Amino acid sequence: MVELADVLELGKPIIMLFVTLDPVGTIPYYQSLVSGMEAKRRNRVLRLSLFVASLLLVLFILVGELIFMLFNITFSDFRVAAGLVLLITSVALLLDIQLGAIRPGTENIAIVPLATPLLAGPAAISISIYIKYHWGLHVAIFSIALVAALSYVILALSDIIFRLVGRQGLIIFDKFMSLIMAALAVSLIRNGLEEAIRATSP
Repeated sequence: MVELADVLELGKPIIMLFVTLDPVGTIPYYQSLVSGMEAKRRNRVLRLSLFVASLLLVLFILVGELIFMLFNITFSDFRVAAGLVLLITSVALLLDIQLGAIRPGTENIAIVPLATPLLAGPAAISISIYIKYHWGLHVAIFSIALVAALSYVILALSDIIFRLVGRQGLIIFDKFMSLIMAALAVSLIRNGLEEAIRATSP
């Protein structure tokens, strides 16, 4: 029998990944990049971008352990590094600092900048690897698949959401999610430092 505590525990990695992918905050960029495209082409771009983003995240969680072993990186080290990346990303979003160029163009925008860095950026990659080492590979893959599906629904309905909420509403929601992301980043850094201190204590 599945208990409430198990459901809540499973919800944590999904929420963490959803916050870092931030499909709602991506709506304004997505709208500007696909404006002028016919519906069929927009849908093709969206499907490709989410497929590539998911593939990148899965590849990183599969080879992450090899990278850790190669460079002698501990989980505590990675937790602090992931927290720092997440903190930089969240502060940039809160202060409207542009971290990468976003240029509309052909369907190549499905890969850059939609798939990466807008969706599968450094923060999402870091969190995906963290989920694997904290909850396991199966939870990480499930979280990626579920968040990708949710992101597809949200971005596919972006025209309706944009009309209902408006640009200001999306900005407010994005700032709130960025603040949650910053708090999560601080928590990761604190836990990573505490683990490192415990590991080196006699």
